[in-house]
Amino acid sequence: MHRILQRRKIRKLRFVWASMAVFALVLALCSALFTVWTWRQTRDLSVSFTTLQERLEQVNSQRREIVQLILEKREILQGQRLKREAGTGKGKNGGLRKVASHFEITKTSFQNVGNEGFIKGWVEESLNMSKAVTYRADTGTFRVERTGVYFLYCQVHFNENQSQYVKLEVSVTSGPSLQCIEGYGTTPSSGSHMFHFLKPCQVSGLLRLTKGAELRAKTAPNLILKNNGKHYFGLFKIN
Repeated sequence: MHRILQRRKIRKLRFVWASMAVFALVLALCSALFTVWTWRQTRDLSVSFTTLQERLEQVNSQRREIVQLILEKREILQGQRLKREAGTGKGKNGGLRKVASHFEITKTSFQNVGNEGFIKGWVEESLNMSKAVTYRADTGTFRVERTGVYFLYCQVHFNENQSQYVKLEVSVTSGPSLQCIEGYGTTPSSGSHMFHFLKPCQVSGLLRLTKGAELRAKTAPNLILKNNGKHYFGLFKIN
């Protein structure tokens, strides 16, 4: 009888040890699967971030190329006009001085968008040209200095994960406006990358502006701009 009880105890111990071994094996397998999943998520995150950086760099590169082409075209037209004026004796002093302005929002000048939606905090970059506009910081208004046809460009980056769209508008007092509306998902699965909350919006185009006209960069009320994003506003006279 004693031997029978001993055998039963041994069988129970063997069953317990076998169960613990199986549990340890399952746990190790789950840990390995979790490690693989985490590694894939990290790799996808890195790839998404790299892709986002490349897309933003492409946008900025295209903007620079467009501006450069327009400036080169303007130089050609001004050279042709100079030759005509020299031939007729009707040249004007200072007639070839370039007219342009460029502004950016820096980390120190950054301001949140208020209920009116006006984008403020612009800081003017120093250019060796006549100013196209003067900026009034308290209202976020740009005032045109000379009448003419201008190429205008503006870009802002939003840090927004609540709204399904972002909007950028550059409006002219009693005149036309340039608009950008971009739609985005509000969840990571609906976005094209895991940084779906970083949303750029850009406008550009030709506008005829009269002296004294006022320009404003505006978005929807209380949308959140990215504090260290690439925000710029500029224009230059082409005619």
